[in-house]
Amino acid sequence: MTIRVTPETERLVQCEIQSGHFTSVDDLIVQGVRAWRERSQAGGGDTSPEIRRRAVERIRELRKGVRMESDGVTLREFAHLGHRY
Repeated sequence: MTIRVTPETERLVQCEIQSGHFTSVDDLIVQGVRAWRERSQAGGGDTSPEIRRRAVERIRELRKGVRMESDGVTLREFAHLGHRY
């Protein structure tokens, strides 16, 4: 399978691997899919537009290098929600 991503996304993925959060691109994808499945099963469906909007804003902040405070949502969840746009 070939997946095309923007240079910014590639840098974000490489940064997460180098920081030790994931062992490989495959690991990042598998964990992201698992997190999405768990969340969608627990929540019973799609996330609200407001939550998706906030996730996109946070991803944009991360790409600018702005440090975010943790409020219980993982970077994987942000990334998944942001990819809907």
